Amino acid sequence: MHQNYPHPKILMEISAAIAFERKLRSVLAPDPHRDPVAWLEHHVKSIPYSPQSGPFRIKNSPWLAEPLRALVDPEVQEIAVLGSVQMGKSWVTEAASCLIPLLAPGPTLMLQDIDRNADDWLNTRLRVLWESIPAVKNLIGPEGIPKKGAINFKTNSAWVLGANNERNLQRRSIRYILGDEVWQWGNGSIKEALARTTAFKWQSKTVFVSQGGTEGHDWAEFWKTTDQRVWTFACPDCGHRQEYKWTSLKFPETALTTTGWDLNQVRAGVIYICEKCSSELKDTNAVRTRLNSTGAYVATNPRAPKERRGYNFNALCSQWGLSWGDLAVECIEASRAYDERGDTVARQEFKTKRLAQHWQEEADEIKIEETVGEYKLGDPWPDEAKFINGKPVTGIALPPDPLNQKELVRCRFLSVDVQKRGFYYTIRSWDAQGKSRLVACGYVFAWSELADVQKKHDVHPFNVFVDCGDQKDEVLAACGARGWNATRGDQRNEFAWKIRLPSGMTKTEYRPYSPAIIETSGQKRVKVFYYSNLRFKDTLSTLIRRGRHTRAQDVPQEYLAQMQSERRTITSGGKPIWEQIGDRPNHFFDTECIGLLPAMAYKLTGRVDQDSSEDGQDENKTATP
Repeated sequence: MHQNYPHPKILMEISAAIAFERKLRSVLAPDPHRDPVAWLEHHVKSIPYSPQSGPFRIKNSPWLAEPLRALVDPEVQEIAVLGSVQMGKSWVTEAASCLIPLLAPGPTLMLQDIDRNADDWLNTRLRVLWESIPAVKNLIGPEGIPKKGAINFKTNSAWVLGANNERNLQRRSIRYILGDEVWQWGNGSIKEALARTTAFKWQSKTVFVSQGGTEGHDWAEFWKTTDQRVWTFACPDCGHRQEYKWTSLKFPETALTTTGWDLNQVRAGVIYICEKCSSELKDTNAVRTRLNSTGAYVATNPRAPKERRGYNFNALCSQWGLSWGDLAVECIEASRAYDERGDTVARQEFKTKRLAQHWQEEADEIKIEETVGEYKLGDPWPDEAKFINGKPVTGIALPPDPLNQKELVRCRFLSVDVQKRGFYYTIRSWDAQGKSRLVACGYVFAWSELADVQKKHDVHPFNVFVDCGDQKDEVLAACGARGWNATRGDQRNEFAWKIRLPSGMTKTEYRPYSPAIIETSGQKRVKVFYYSNLRFKDTLSTLIRRGRHTRAQDVPQEYLAQMQSERRTITSGGKPIWEQIGDRPNHFFDTECIGLLPAMAYKLTGRVDQDSSEDGQDENKTATP
């Protein structure tokens, strides 16, 4: 029997229609993983570099849910996340880098502060993350992920660069900007980054994440333009919604003793007080998790444009990291460092890193009259420390104890400010607890006279520090001939040190003075140390105010005048600087700052880093004076 079959052309049209319908249905069908949070929970089986093993679960960091969902909200173009360190804020940008190639491809620019850190971000975090997620790994182009340059996914191109390199923020039309640790960017970089999205005016998305910065910096100013949403919880007893406030922590009364806080009692006994009903919330993982189960963001700046969101959370809402007691101890230690050693950095870091707030710099002016000691120049001081094997110890008498094989050296430093026709100097003595006395000060005309001053007051040659900002060659020659050190003030606030750990690995620490830079003068080698003008002057001011950096009763009037020759001011951009008051000479002020360098290096004052004997060793062993 003859059968009628459709014409082949008709069969092709039917097949194409079926394929089109299938494709259309797949596009229009509800996607259970279209929500960014659901997508990440489904696809991210582990975050390779996370200290917590296992798949991504939003319940572990619920404060990230709303910022993640804002990534695909068409009404939101600019997102700012101001969060505490070690609480997942960088995950917002890293998660976005996974979502973009799959959900809404477009040219993407990912930014750290400098190119070196951007390269590290790409190779130690982003690369391993993309390769750990099959859905993302399948979109990586055949050439793979280069160590530098454009990254070509099958659906879009991406770059990982430094924001402080002006060339990186030019010539590219970008749909997505993902910026990390924006507090470290230079002023102007945020504006330049936003300008890259002009070609994608209605489709662009910008995400900036960071800890707190400094008031007046671009990051602080940008945050103010957002709706400034804060992470809140509802009290389990009264239901009152409130943000996590540091002032709501209550320390146990018995923890404050006549000698200060008992840190063990503080850590074990801190509680949180509801601001409405005064309920006492215990410091446990279960309580913090319960509070976060009621968590929600509340906008505090309703006048902000609706397309610009801001999300703020601090370390008090941490569920599994630091407890409230841990944070309380950290805060007490930061305050103690400020009171006892003039360490302003610890307080600033606690506010910006833990409380996720911007630091407000303050003006200052030294009041020398607050620091008069009950002694005269040259008076003996029983509490003066002596160096034994490089460590300052109080209570050892001179001459050297015969039981010690090494010479005992007085813990006193001669610091010198070089002028065209002579030298201003101060000699300061220290005890092992960070208190100091002025031993001598004055002015001499020749290097030989300065050497006589050193010998007269029994200052070890290695404890002499001479400014080389002017007449550098002459200073290096004199230091090389006598075994002295050279110094120079710098506008940088911190310097990188490589620290070797007991495991053999190295880590980077930052200090307000540099490792020694070896320079030569003839056949002699001289150590040159750079130091932060701002940090040292801040520390000096604090030590004087706290009565730990004293002067003798009979100092010359010129010393008093020069010690009140500078004041701390804040520039229009929010940057703190110390500036000279009129034309007042400030040479003794400079010598006192120079004298803090060895005091900090020997951990007598200022910012105290971890003891190398316990945590690691300086990789450059010539660095510490």
